[in-house]
Amino acid sequence: MDSLREQDRAKRRITLGIYGFMMLYFVLKECYCAVFIAGFPDQMVHLSYIVHMARCPSLLPDFSTIPVYYVVSEQGNLVQLAVNGGIVNYLCHPPLYYLLMSLSGAVRITSETTATVNLMALRFCNVLLSSAAMALAFRLGYTRLKGRSPLVHALFACAVATLPELGYVGAGLNNDNLAFLALVLFFAGLLRYEEDCLDWKTYLLIGTGFFLGAFAKVTMALVFAAMLGVVLIMSILRTRSLKLILNRRFLICLPAFGLFLIYEVLVHQRWGAWQPSLETIAPDYFYTTVFYVPPEQRTPVTFLQYVGIFTRGVAHSWSSLYGHNQRVNEIMDNGVFGVVYWIPVALAFFAAVRRIVRREPDRISLPVVLSFLFTLVFHFWSKWKAIPATGYLGGVQARYYLAMIVPLAFLMCRDIPPLFRSPSAKRAGQVLAVLLIGCWIGGDWLRLLFTVGFQL
Repeated sequence: MDSLREQDRAKRRITLGIYGFMMLYFVLKECYCAVFIAGFPDQMVHLSYIVHMARCPSLLPDFSTIPVYYVVSEQGNLVQLAVNGGIVNYLCHPPLYYLLMSLSGAVRITSETTATVNLMALRFCNVLLSSAAMALAFRLGYTRLKGRSPLVHALFACAVATLPELGYVGAGLNNDNLAFLALVLFFAGLLRYEEDCLDWKTYLLIGTGFFLGAFAKVTMALVFAAMLGVVLIMSILRTRSLKLILNRRFLICLPAFGLFLIYEVLVHQRWGAWQPSLETIAPDYFYTTVFYVPPEQRTPVTFLQYVGIFTRGVAHSWSSLYGHNQRVNEIMDNGVFGVVYWIPVALAFFAAVRRIVRREPDRISLPVVLSFLFTLVFHFWSKWKAIPATGYLGGVQARYYLAMIVPLAFLMCRDIPPLFRSPSAKRAGQVLAVLLIGCWIGGDWLRLLFTVGFQL
């Protein structure tokens, strides 16, 4: 008995060491990106939105008045900015992330059209935000995969922490970092629901996650709405009742849902769209930008051709440092180091389908994979419908869904290892897990080193 307890303690120490090491790895990688790589996607428009919130804080901003700044000079970490007249900011995201960043103390308004920003301070605020999300994700792995081999925990930690774009975006100015934290909180609530812990804490986690995510970006609101919709339908089919929402604990979620609904109604009344775009808020300016291609300059594409364009765009940007050194990304993504980052997604889908086929009890697998699939399909369809009017083939990337790696990797590590029960299969599974971990870490670092060291 004592030897078994000692073995359990040793396993826990090893598991904690794995999570501690991967947490350090993720934070150091983000710091490396913040200091040495930079070039983050849409950095100036995100920074301009933050400065605008520091100047004119609002819960319902007039998107058409948010300017774009340009860099006048740089002195160390301090950047002098001035308004680039005549250019309208194309970000129409809800304002919560930008309000939080404007309260960091890193922005100083110097005149009506200028500001001074400590850019590195803002980056490290984002590092703290994304690192907090990663720490919570690791806590979920440690507590909910309890009793599994340390190798399973290593598989989960590496699947999440080595996704190249997740750490890269985490070091930059981006509302995806708040959405990342929101999704982990939301998923923690769903795991408690799966465990039949329908208490105040469960509903608080779900409500808080929804509030932060929906007010970070509307894409995350779609993910959460789809997930909750499937959870509710499955609950009704299983219990023949609405007890999941017809109880007093559900009241704690209503402010989050209600406030976002009010926000969306007000936005729709003002702009005639649930998610405004540059074309909506500044149509005359829109036709002068790269987001509109004149008819005579357009590249004709069929539906099947656009399926290929969309698939390649999402596939490459999921496993690359999107927005930086595209030549390196193309080289890396065309080989095994690009494909391996999709393995957690594929295995999570396989696990969910297997549960359905075998009619095994399930509360979160199907909601997770269907919400991911639904958001991808919605993204594809909205872009495809816009092509006849705009001719624009861009805006296709997986950055909007990066946070989904946490629930997808969790499903992979919970449902796949039990399939390797026999001694021979167990050994094969261990070898495959080690190879996967090696490919994930190797691909991550090769991208970082190539991006800095080799300007191909």
